[in-house]
Amino acid sequence: MKNNLSLRIVINILIVISILHGWWFVALPLGIVGVWRFPYYFEIIAAGFAYDAIFGSVAGMGVYGYLGTMLTAGSLMFVMISKKVLRR
Repeated sequence: MKNNLSLRIVINILIVISILHGWWFVALPLGIVGVWRFPYYFEIIAAGFAYDAIFGSVAGMGVYGYLGTMLTAGSLMFVMISKKVLRR
């Protein structure tokens, strides 16, 4: 359990660092690993909103600036439900 939590913390720190530097090509694979490895990995949604807030929002777009993050959150929910059904 402790090793699993340590790995989750390390992946989260690496995602935050890559988001702050704008390295989506590092954050995306780490997020995919986190979603597949850990149950209820909702930190990736927060990371997506943070990345969109820093680099993706354009003045005047409003909620549409976060459309990519909302679609990603929806696909994350789909993956979580699929994992639950397939692993029964």
